[in-house]
Amino acid sequence: MLGIGAALLCPVTGASAEQMRFDRASQWSQWEYARSAVRLAGNSVEPVRFRKDVNAAANVTEFGGGILDVGSNRFQAGRILDGDPATGWAPEPDTDREDWFVEIDLGRAVSARRIELLFDEGSPPFDLFELFLSTGEPAVDLVGNPIEGSLVFRLSERFRENQRHHLVYEPEILFETPIQVLRLEVLSFPPEARLTEVIVETPGDNLAVNLLDRGGALEIVNDFTGDGDLVSLTNGQLMVDGSIPNGWRNGSEPRKTHPTWSQITLDLGATYLVDFVRIISSIGAGRGFNFKLYELLTSDGSLAPDGSLIWDKHFSGLAGDRNQQTGIADHVFPALSGRFVRINWLIWDTACADFFGTAGQNTKWICFARGSTQEIQVFGEGFPRAVGLTSPLIDFGEAKNLNSVEWAGTTPDGTRLEVRSRSGSDVVEQLAFRDKNGKEVTPRKWERLIPSFRGPIDTVRVAGGDWSPWSTIYPESGARALSPSPRRYLELNTRLVTEVSDVAPRMDWLAVNFTDPIAEETFGEVVPLLVRPGVETEFSYFLRPGSSPAGFDQISLQASTVPRFSLALVNGVVSDVAVESDSSGFRVTFPQRLRGGDLVELRFGSTVFIQSTRFDAFLQDSRLGDGIRQQVDAGDASDEAVSSTNVVSLPLNTKLLDNVVLSARVVTPNGDLSNDELRIEVDLTTVLATRPVRVRIHDLAGRTVWEEERLLSAGEHSYTWSGRRQDGRLAPPGLYLLELFVNGDAKQERVLRTVGVAY
Repeated sequence: MLGIGAALLCPVTGASAEQMRFDRASQWSQWEYARSAVRLAGNSVEPVRFRKDVNAAANVTEFGGGILDVGSNRFQAGRILDGDPATGWAPEPDTDREDWFVEIDLGRAVSARRIELLFDEGSPPFDLFELFLSTGEPAVDLVGNPIEGSLVFRLSERFRENQRHHLVYEPEILFETPIQVLRLEVLSFPPEARLTEVIVETPGDNLAVNLLDRGGALEIVNDFTGDGDLVSLTNGQLMVDGSIPNGWRNGSEPRKTHPTWSQITLDLGATYLVDFVRIISSIGAGRGFNFKLYELLTSDGSLAPDGSLIWDKHFSGLAGDRNQQTGIADHVFPALSGRFVRINWLIWDTACADFFGTAGQNTKWICFARGSTQEIQVFGEGFPRAVGLTSPLIDFGEAKNLNSVEWAGTTPDGTRLEVRSRSGSDVVEQLAFRDKNGKEVTPRKWERLIPSFRGPIDTVRVAGGDWSPWSTIYPESGARALSPSPRRYLELNTRLVTEVSDVAPRMDWLAVNFTDPIAEETFGEVVPLLVRPGVETEFSYFLRPGSSPAGFDQISLQASTVPRFSLALVNGVVSDVAVESDSSGFRVTFPQRLRGGDLVELRFGSTVFIQSTRFDAFLQDSRLGDGIRQQVDAGDASDEAVSSTNVVSLPLNTKLLDNVVLSARVVTPNGDLSNDELRIEVDLTTVLATRPVRVRIHDLAGRTVWEEERLLSAGEHSYTWSGRRQDGRLAPPGLYLLELFVNGDAKQERVLRTVGVAY
C-alpha cells in the first residue's frame, strides 16, 4: 500500500487543493506491470521493443551471461562482446597452449541461425582453431549424476588455414540445436591477430524466456476435459527458464477410460505481434518429440460471450518424422496479435489402447504422449500492442474528494495512453503467498512448491467490498475524476496502447488532484424508479448532505438523458435558485448556503430510453470554482422516497423500437404541400452503444423500393420518405410495406406498418 507520503504532493490552484503525482522512477517501480514488456526510461515508463534477427551475444548480461571462462589474457576477453570492432582478444603467445581458449555463456539457450567470428582487419586472423557449441548440458558420471562445472559440446568445427576476417558458421544442424555456451580453442595464430567480435544471429528476442520472472504466467493441466489436474509450477517453469537441460518432465500417466487431453498455456504478460513458436521437446544425447496428436493456438485475450478466450488455431494434427528426428517443432504463421500461447495434446489415446489391449507395456509407449518439453520459444516483432500498469493501493489517510486526473506523455500517430481509476473506503487484509522470486502465487501452488522454491507469506491490504469498478477511460488529461468520492483509498491504472508495431507511447507522469470533502457522507435518491421508455416523466431527486461546516451553494444533476429542471425545495420550502443548463443536465445555485442535514428536493422532467439510467448529483461551491465538485452517493436521503438509488429502470419487456408514429397513412407526392412526404418517428431504447437502424419500403411483391440506414444511439429519431424510389423516380400508386429493423445488443427487432401512395 502506498501512503500519500510516498508520492509527490504538490499544491494545486484552488482552496486546500493537493496533488498526488507519479513522476519518478522510484515511484513507477512500485506499480504492478510486466517487467518484460515495460521499462523505466529515466523517470518515464514506456513499452519494450522486441526485435527480429537479434545478435544474442550482444545482451548476454541481461540474462546473467558473459565470459564463462578464459585461459589466457583474461582481462581482454570481454572485448569480444562489447560491439566495438576496434577492440578484441587473443591468447598470450607465451602461455601454455592449453590455455588458448575462451568460453562465452549466452545466459540462455538460443536458436542460432548462424555464428559469425570477426577478426581485426589490420592483421591476419587466427589460422587454426576449433569452435565448440553446447546446449549447456553437463557431462554425467557412471550413475548418471551431472558433473559440476562440466559441459557436453555436441557441435564442433575445426577451421584450418583460415584467411578470412569474417567467418560464418551456419550448418543446417545449428538451427536444430539450441545453444547456450560457445568455446573457441586457438591452435595457431599469427602475431597481432585478434578476435574482435562474436555474433550469434537468432530469429529475435524470445518473448517466453524467464516468463514468470518477467510478469508472465504459466499453467499446465493434465486431463483438462476431465478432472483437470493442475501441474506444479516448480516443474513447469523449467520449460521457459532458458535452460535446455532443465526441461519440464511430465510425470503423469493418466490411463483413463476416456481420451485424455492435456494443456500448456503461456501468458506472455502483454499482447505482442507474434509469428513464430518453437517447441523444443527433447534434444541432447537422444532426440525425440514427446507429442503425437496436438494443437497450437494463440489468443490476443479477446473474450467470447461465455467469458472464455477466443483462440486462433495454427496447427492441429500429428507430429511428423522430422519432429521426431530433431526433437523440435517450428510453427510459423502470419503475424497477429497474441498474448496467450496454448498447446493441447492427446496424452492418452483410449482408441489406441483398446486396439492394442490394455495390459502390458506396449500401450504405454504406443498410446501415451508425455508432452515433456525442454523449452518453448515465442518470437515476434515490434512493441507490445498494449501494456498495463496498476498503482499500489493509495491511502490518503482519510476520505478525500477526487477532483481530476491528469497526465503527460508522448503519443505518436497510432498510439494512445489510457487511464482509469477506482476508489473505495474499505480494505481487507489477505495473505499473499510468494515464490522464491517474490512472485505472488495461489495458496495451492505455494503448498505444492518444494521448500527451497517457496518465498515468504505476507499480509497485504486489498480492495474491500465497497470499491467501485474500474472507471471508463478518461477522455483527456485534466478530466474530472470518474470514480466516486470522497473516499480514503484509490487505485490508478494506465495502458500504453499502439495500433502499429513500430511506434509506442510513453507516460511521463500521472497525477490525481484532490481536496477535503465539501460535505461528509452524502446520499441521494430518485423517484419514480420504473418508467415507460420514450415518455416524458416528472422526477424528484432527494439529497441530504452530511456534516458541512463551511456549507455549499450549488448542486449539479447529470444523466445520459437530458434532465430539465422545474423546481427546487429546501426542507420542503421552494427556493428561488439560479439555473444553468447544458446538454448533460443542469446546475442550480441556491440563494443561501446549504448545511449538513438539509433535505434538498430537485424536481425535473426527462425522457428515459436506456435501461438502468443513472441520475448523478454533485455538490459544488461557487467560492471554490468549477474544478471542484463532490459526487453524491446513492442511498437513503428521505422518508418521502422509497428508493435508495439513483438508477431508473424500464419494464423488462421493453421494445427496442418503441413509440413508432407515421405522419400519414397515405403519401401524396404531388407537390401540393399536403402529405408530400412520410415522416417516421421512432424511439430507440435499451441499447448501450450506437446500433444500425434501417428503414425499408417494400412493394407487395417483396421488392425493396427505398431504404435508409443510420447508426443511432438511444433516443428519439425520425426518418423521411419522399415517396420516391431509390433511383429518384416517383413510386407508383399502391399499397406498400414499411419495415423498421434494428440489430440490438442482445436481440434483433422488426416493426412493420402499411402505407399507401396516391396521386
